[in-house]
Amino acid sequence: MNKPLTPHGPGFRFLDTFECVEGNGIGIWHLNPELWFFKDHFPSNPIAPAALLMEFAAQTAGALWMKDSAKPDAALFVASVDAMRIQSAALPNETLKANVTLVRELGPLAQFEFEITSASRAIARGRVTLSQQLA
Repeated sequence: MNKPLTPHGPGFRFLDTFECVEGNGIGIWHLNPELWFFKDHFPSNPIAPAALLMEFAAQTAGALWMKDSAKPDAALFVASVDAMRIQSAALPNETLKANVTLVRELGPLAQFEFEITSASRAIARGRVTLSQQLA
């Protein structure tokens, strides 16, 4: 069995695949219409919640940061979300792509820029800072 891409439980893993291309992290998440949140967000017009789009970007950023880390199993936490803009709704059966770039590292913190797209449509963009748990 392959090791999960993130330390999250199966119900909170939004990163289906990850690869590093020219230093950027590329995450893929297929929005299966049976996902738990579509039933209630919103019953007549289901869309992926913005908070989960942010989590998808953060999980992709974490996979990128830990890819070459000396502590690949270190716990990571979202320290801040900056200037996130939702540009269109993410709908059931779409496949989302997160393109994440490391902007800077400051000891146990790292800031990333991200853009989430579906096919050729922009879904969201912004910046997220992750914090590495110090042992």
